[in-house]
Amino acid sequence: MSVLHTLHRLRQNARRESEVVVLRAQTERDAQAAKVLAMQEHMRVARDAVNRDDPTDLAAWHAWRLRAEMEARREQARLAQRERDLDTATRAHQKLVRDEISMEKLLEAHAERARVEGLRKETRMLDEVGARRRSE
Repeated sequence: MSVLHTLHRLRQNARRESEVVVLRAQTERDAQAAKVLAMQEHMRVARDAVNRDDPTDLAAWHAWRLRAEMEARREQARLAQRERDLDTATRAHQKLVRDEISMEKLLEAHAERARVEGLRKETRMLDEVGARRRSE
């Protein structure tokens, strides 16, 4: 096996691994997005359920809302980080795919050159055989 084939196989493996990384990043991002949406829905339901006529209930809700908003901001920041991670993984995967395509084209060109060189050798050999027969 030539060095080019070995490099191609290594690049294929790297591309497959990057697919797994991208899928994992997508899953983590989707899970985080679902968590953010669930928190927003929980806050909406809690807001609708508060008794606005009771001052103690309203004060407790405001205290809870402050904590919930801080947690929601943290979760939103985590979601933004997950999206950046996904973007980074996707760009790395796309680069590996382009590299693999380039390697395949290089292998095809190398195989074509070898085929043409083989045809030239065969032609030379046939020419030599024909020249010997004519000289006899």
